Amino acid sequence: MVGKRESFEVLACRDGRWTIETSSASQADAEAFARKVLNGQGVSGVKVVREVARGDTARETVVFEQTRELRDSGKIFVNDIDEAPYCETVEEIYAARGRQTLNRLFRAYLDKNGVTATEVMHDFRELRRLVDADSLMASGVGKVATLQAKGRDDTDTGKRRDVLYGFLDEITVRARSASEKKLPSIRAEGFEAAVARLVASASPDQCDYLLRVMVARELVQQRSFFGKLAQTMDWAEPAQDDRTRVLVDTFTSDILANAETLQDLLGLQPTLGAALGSLIDLAQGRFENESEGRPDDSPEVLAGRLNAMLGLDALPDSRAMLVDRVRRQLEAKSPLSKGEPEQETEAFRALIDKLMPTDDLFGGGAIAEALTHRQSRILNKGGVAGLKEATGRLLPAFADPARKAGYLLALTESRLVDSIGDEISQQLESLFIRPESVKQIVKDNRPPNKKMQTLTTVVHKVRGSGLDDRMKSRIADRLDELLASYIVDDRILERVDDPSRPLHVRAFMLLSMCTPEMLPEGKASQLARKIVVKHLKRPNFETELVADVPPAEKERVLRDFHVQLYRCGFMQ
Repeated sequence: MVGKRESFEVLACRDGRWTIETSSASQADAEAFARKVLNGQGVSGVKVVREVARGDTARETVVFEQTRELRDSGKIFVNDIDEAPYCETVEEIYAARGRQTLNRLFRAYLDKNGVTATEVMHDFRELRRLVDADSLMASGVGKVATLQAKGRDDTDTGKRRDVLYGFLDEITVRARSASEKKLPSIRAEGFEAAVARLVASASPDQCDYLLRVMVARELVQQRSFFGKLAQTMDWAEPAQDDRTRVLVDTFTSDILANAETLQDLLGLQPTLGAALGSLIDLAQGRFENESEGRPDDSPEVLAGRLNAMLGLDALPDSRAMLVDRVRRQLEAKSPLSKGEPEQETEAFRALIDKLMPTDDLFGGGAIAEALTHRQSRILNKGGVAGLKEATGRLLPAFADPARKAGYLLALTESRLVDSIGDEISQQLESLFIRPESVKQIVKDNRPPNKKMQTLTTVVHKVRGSGLDDRMKSRIADRLDELLASYIVDDRILERVDDPSRPLHVRAFMLLSMCTPEMLPEGKASQLARKIVVKHLKRPNFETELVADVPPAEKERVLRDFHVQLYRCGFMQ
């Protein structure tokens, strides 16, 4: 007999669209939360939906609903933000992280007017409209100044506000000056021809800025974000030189800050977890949808074109914008799934696997931080103590030692390192310094070469990380010692250099143990290198090496052997 599962979803209506706010196991709690949500800005209605699931079927019933009439004042507010890069020059505001901040800060204004942050900064008329829009600019500058001055001794909010207004003045002067220039028209000449003519005529120090002005003039005429994206994709696919690719990427990344455009591209998604999974796939160029037979201007076809460009690493700023969206959604309170807590955990684990299919965490420190925050919410424990516990509780989800190291080392590059740095160090020590053998670290039954490769991957990750040099040395040296002991205790080299095997087979296997992927530079690799050197010193070694090789293959085997010797550093 399959038991029933009951849950209550709270939905809110904003701008005529219903979205899920949270879910609860209690109808009373859900209704209380709904009443609070109804008082929120822009919320015109709330309802509680009771879902009863039995097996694979589910039935939904609205058990509570309230609406209210909103007075449309037409006033737009500046969004709250959790971080803003501390820009030293105006050029940093034009760059990716600066634009990310502006796109979040002025999201409501940009969405309402169908423009992007880059368009506003480069089109003088649009810039003046934003500056003149009530107190938006003053509010935005104030929020950023307060955020940037927090915890710093070299400035305060007032001083930082003055600096930001100075940047605004500089952006305005440049936009006003550019508005008086006659630039090539993309609409009249075509994108590639217009770019080529401007590059040929503009001074080098003004060229990139004027190219952005030229593109902004074209895109500002298109007030649909979806239409803007279709246009930039038309420009991106034939783009050959780095300058043009950067130009297209700049505007595409801003367009992807619009939530409705992303929803159109991803299509209908059953849960937030599924939507984030699709967004991660898109950011990595792995998104799949049914586009065959669809019109060229359909969301499915456009998503496929964007996916292809992201898969070619042609749009790094656009990928960063999508990663930032994933980060903020992971850190938010909205549930990833509908239903029981077990389903929430499963959805979270599925996202982890998408973000870290191998041993590199997609999105780096920002995503590591977001995963840790999400885990602390699942544990329902806040503060530093909750984040520390979340760090330890997350590790089993990564399973493989190299993946665990990747997560912890990514955390050292996040904002959390200042508050939970000691916990990160303790976890690294527990994983890689305290164990007494390789088998205590790699506990599954993978073959010896895979065990060695796993620990070698960890060594390389540690050496290339931001850990302090002392901690790097402790982990790398300890793992090298364990690898050396493993090679000796398990007689790895004796088994590889078995005289019953042909010499060329043994030689290539020995050389494989000298590669950087198999063993790190140190004691363990020296054990293998000594045996290789011993073989190389044998009289007539090369003749013996190919003695068992068919005549037609001898030359190729010798050539491949010398290539491998060079790669392993024996001929340098």
